[in-house]
Amino acid sequence: MVTENEKDYSDYVQNMLTSTLSTISLLSGFTFTAFTILLTLLPDPSNMISQFTLFFLAALFYLFMTLLHWGHHQIMRYSKNVPPLSKGINTFNFLILLSYMGLGTTIVLMLLIWNLIYLALATGVAWAIHLILTNTYIWKPLREYRKTIH
Repeated sequence: MVTENEKDYSDYVQNMLTSTLSTISLLSGFTFTAFTILLTLLPDPSNMISQFTLFFLAALFYLFMTLLHWGHHQIMRYSKNVPPLSKGINTFNFLILLSYMGLGTTIVLMLLIWNLIYLALATGVAWAIHLILTNTYIWKPLREYRKTIH
């Protein structure tokens, strides 16, 4: 929440991040779709080059997910008025977190369906590292920030 002594950048941040987040959402959806199509249409997904490509797309998707999550929290930091936490907001945040974790896990599960055990393991480790870093650098600071504004 912007204090009276700070400059108000909320309009700029909202405009900039909203357009950026829309683009990243589009790229994230494209990446997830490309991953799914490649996984189902590759003649031999167990080929090393195919697995490298699938891993790269999964890592790119995780990066886009991080940018989306981070961007949404940045909008709140530069807003003039942030409502206090309530049971409804906490429930909504929990469901967002659950869907965020589920969407990333979907990639690992899709690889397991195709019996790509080692790729699923590598992607699962990357997803776990991603979740730990996201918790450390996005979710935890946001929870601490929310405590200071109300």
